[in-house]
Amino acid sequence: MKVNIGLVILALAVLAAPVVWHLAEAEFGGDDRVAELEGQITALRQQVNDSTFRLDAMEDTVRNLEARSAAEVLSRAYPTDQAGPISEEEPQDEEGGYKENFAQVVLVADRRSFNRQLTHATPNFLKEFLGLPREELSDNCEEMTNETLKEMLELADVGPIKVRMLRPAIVSLQQIFKNVQVYEPELYARIKSSGSLCVRRIRGSEDRASAHAYGLAVDLNIDGQLDTLGDGKTQLGLVLLSEIFNREGWIWGAGFGREDSMHFEVSRELLERWRRRGDI
Repeated sequence: MKVNIGLVILALAVLAAPVVWHLAEAEFGGDDRVAELEGQITALRQQVNDSTFRLDAMEDTVRNLEARSAAEVLSRAYPTDQAGPISEEEPQDEEGGYKENFAQVVLVADRRSFNRQLTHATPNFLKEFLGLPREELSDNCEEMTNETLKEMLELADVGPIKVRMLRPAIVSLQQIFKNVQVYEPELYARIKSSGSLCVRRIRGSEDRASAHAYGLAVDLNIDGQLDTLGDGKTQLGLVLLSEIFNREGWIWGAGFGREDSMHFEVSRELLERWRRRGDI
């Protein structure tokens, strides 16, 4: 946490203004006025000391939260017997020995409650909110025909990968991957794409389209190793990514009824925020 020194100085200046004014009057106020002024200076010093203490405490709190973040995320994941546990004999690094295991397959603890603070943008909601991305949907990926959405569609570099998605989603992804690059640079370098835009209907339906069809979802993997759909397991690196995505308003597919942990999509709350701002 960076303290804004300018604001602190401004606050001190405001607090000190009455003292400075009285200091000018003290030349003509006698001993009683000087004593009163000294009392005000003492009180001001105490306020500054109290403020400094509170700022230091806030900085300590933020540092502790950042230090605990990776450990709390890792506590959600349990190595599977198939992949083998993260062994103490394996090479360890200064962060705790998990960086070489980003692609390792693990079980996800309490995955169904992971997105509990966010709402899934269902196909019915997306259709009402944005209209269908294409008048006639098939089982194959085709071009988007919804002109409003088509104007927002872009192919862009979002950091470790390129995606074709709606512009607000691209901007959000760029911020997400900046965060990943800062907090997990080794993981950032190993992120690969498994696909983004695919304008088609959900298989088995007539006119229901998933977030992928709207350019509002992306599938990711570590080191090019694809996750197995519906097995309740995921890659350790995806567990770490899920926390960062979640904080930016994206839902993780591991929380779906049928686990799809490669999948990350925009939540209903984030879509509504973009609508209020006029971004979509």
